Amino acid sequence: MSATPAGVGRRYFSGLRGATRRMLATVAAATILWTVYGLVYADELALLPDASDPRLTWPQAFAYTFVTLLACWIPITLFLVAVARRVVPSRRTLGASAVKLAAAVVVVLVLHAAYFAAIGPWLDAWAPDPIEPAPSFATQLARSFRFNVVRTLMLLAVCYAWVRMQNTFENRLRIAELESGLSRARLDTLSAQLNPHFLFNALNSIAELIHIDQDAADRMLVALSALLRRSLASPGHEVAVRDEVALVGQYLSIEQIRLGDRLGVRWAVDPDCLHALVPTLMLQPLAENAIVHGIARRRAPGVVEIAIRRTRATLVVEVSDDGSAADAPQRDTGSGIGLANTRSRLRCLYGDRWSLTLHTGDDARSVVRVELPLRFSMAQDLAARAVSQLHAPVATP
Repeated sequence: MSATPAGVGRRYFSGLRGATRRMLATVAAATILWTVYGLVYADELALLPDASDPRLTWPQAFAYTFVTLLACWIPITLFLVAVARRVVPSRRTLGASAVKLAAAVVVVLVLHAAYFAAIGPWLDAWAPDPIEPAPSFATQLARSFRFNVVRTLMLLAVCYAWVRMQNTFENRLRIAELESGLSRARLDTLSAQLNPHFLFNALNSIAELIHIDQDAADRMLVALSALLRRSLASPGHEVAVRDEVALVGQYLSIEQIRLGDRLGVRWAVDPDCLHALVPTLMLQPLAENAIVHGIARRRAPGVVEIAIRRTRATLVVEVSDDGSAADAPQRDTGSGIGLANTRSRLRCLYGDRWSLTLHTGDDARSVVRVELPLRFSMAQDLAARAVSQLHAPVATP
C-alpha cells in the first residue's frame, strides 16, 4: 500500500494516546493563533503613525509583543481549555457551572494583572523611551477587569468550541479504529476459512489421482507442499501481483497433473502490474471456479486464461474459461465458499471501490472480471518515483 509523509504523520498522530494527542493539538493551535495575532500586532507597533510615540524597530516590536502578549495569553488559553474540559454546563449543573466559570474568569484577570505588574519594571529598563510608566498591581487589576472581561469571555467560548471539535474528532477516530479492528478480524476469519477450503479441494484431487497414477499423485503432493509453503510465507492481506501469479501458477500445475491434456493455461500479465497489490489468494478461487465450471464439465480440452492489466487508477484482473456465462448463478452458488469469500474480502479491503462481475467475452468465453484500486507497496512506490525522476527529461537552458 502506498504511503505519503502526510499519511505517515496521520497514522503517528492517531497512534498517540488520547490525552497526549489532545494536549499537543491544543498547544499547537494556541501557539499558532497567538503567534499570528502577535505578528500583526508587532507590525502595527513598528509602524506607529503618531510621531509623538517612540518608533520601535520590527525586532523590538516583536520582542515586546512576545513578552506582553504571547507569553501571557498562550498559558491563559491552555488554562481556559482545561476549564472547558472539566466544566460541562447542563440543566442540572447550570448554577454550579456558572459559578465555576466566573471564578475561572476572575483567576484569569488576576493572573493577567499580576503578570503585567511583574514585567512592568523590566519593560521600563528594556525600552530606552518607555511607552508608558509601569503601573501598580492595583492599576493593572482595574485595567484588566475593565478591558479584558469581554476578551476572556470570547476566548472561553472559543475554547469550548475547540473542546467540542476535539471531542467530535476523538469520537470519529474511535469509531474508525473500531471499524478497522472489526474489518481486520473479519479478514483474518475469511483467510482462515479460505485456506482449509483450498487444502480440502487439493487433497480431494490427490485422493482421486492416487488410485489412477501414483507417480502423478506424488508430483501433486510435492507441488501442493511448495504451494502451501509459499502461501504461508505471505501472511498479510495483500501481496504483489507477481507473488500471487506464482502461487496460482503452482495451483494450476496441480490441476494440470490431475486433468492432464484437458487443461491448458494461458497468461497475459502486464509487466507494469507485477508490483501492484492484490488480496492474498484472490486468483486461486477464480481459477478454481473456471476449472470447476468451464473445464471439468467438458470432455474436450479447454483453456483457462488469466489476464492482468492496469488503467489509470484501476487494476483489472480477468479469469476466463471455455464455459458459458449463462450458468452464472450456478457459478456463484455452486463453487463452495470461493467466490463468496472473495467478495467479502474485497468488501473489507476496499469498501465500495471494487467490482466482481461474470460475463461472456467476445469469443464466447466465460469471464470473471475483478476491478481494484491500483495500489503499490511503499518500497515499490518510492522506487517507481525514483525511476520516473531518473528518466525525466532534463530542461536545457
